[in-house]
Amino acid sequence: MRLISEKILNFRNIASAEFVPSESVTVICGENGQGKTNLLESIFLLSGAKSFRKVKDREMITKEEDFSVIDASFFAERREQSFHFTISDKGRRASLNQGSEQKASDFAGTFCCVVFSPDHLELVKGTPAERRRFLDTALCQLSPRYFNDLKTYTRLIQQKNTLLKDARGIAAAYDVLDIYDGQLAQCAVGLSKARRAFIGQLDVVSKEAYASISGKWEEMELGYESTIFSDGEFSADAAYQRILVSRADDIRAGFSTIGPHRDDLEIRINSDLAKTYASQGQQRTAVLALKLAEAELFRQKLGEEPVLLLDDVLSELDGFRQEFLLKRLGRSQAIITCCEPNFIERRTDAKVFRMQRGELTEE
Repeated sequence: MRLISEKILNFRNIASAEFVPSESVTVICGENGQGKTNLLESIFLLSGAKSFRKVKDREMITKEEDFSVIDASFFAERREQSFHFTISDKGRRASLNQGSEQKASDFAGTFCCVVFSPDHLELVKGTPAERRRFLDTALCQLSPRYFNDLKTYTRLIQQKNTLLKDARGIAAAYDVLDIYDGQLAQCAVGLSKARRAFIGQLDVVSKEAYASISGKWEEMELGYESTIFSDGEFSADAAYQRILVSRADDIRAGFSTIGPHRDDLEIRINSDLAKTYASQGQQRTAVLALKLAEAELFRQKLGEEPVLLLDDVLSELDGFRQEFLLKRLGRSQAIITCCEPNFIERRTDAKVFRMQRGELTEE
């Protein structure tokens, strides 16, 4: 899988740009704040997922404009394909191969990317929400069913939380909560089973990557911390009963206190909980191993290499980890942003572009 070309109109500070990357390594260089990450964000949106920057759609449209357009051609499933992608007050819409326009999320999994940004370096010691987002971003590209379950679950949790704020002392609210909890239990089974299976696969692959970086003196382990399925019994009845038991806590708190929206990816190094005990070096090795494992699982499941988007992460890694990451790019198409391209140019046959004030030029 690879991006062949992309044309961008009214996307953040990029008024207009045409981008034809290398089939292997492409570098986008330039000072901070010039639009390099914006370019990667426009590519990532083709996956059907939301932006990796946690922003609203309106924020991706150039100021004073009403819409953004991304036209892209890409190679996947042994043929060239095309996307027409728009962002407007109607949301994110797309058409594939000149077909009918649909919600962009309907095309999740058609074009797949693995993005690695400085924010990911906080995965280990960051909040559970960041680790859940890491899992959800990957699984939404790999499984349309997971994407739909997550969308439904998120909507139900928001509605339930609105009700919980006013539920105390209102008898009729309990009947409505019963309905919400039954639906949430159904979604929780699908989400939790998919996450646990994915983490199990991620654990196997990331162990090898972590051992290669750390010199095999340390071992990383992954696990799924579920607030509902502690014994691994994935049934809607079990989920419903557990949610029911937490209802009094939910009403006191004014929000739903258990469920996939409160679960966590557990990372251990030499059996110690990494978020509590890992050094900075161990944290960065763990995150690098996780992202490399994510890319490998995409390859295994899709039968194709995903496109790798590396957003200014090399400057955050030491020399050894930089070298390791570049060597592990393999046959994947990699698009890398940085301030200066010299380090990458010396080690790869990279195609280089420069971004300045939203204008992209090939060097």
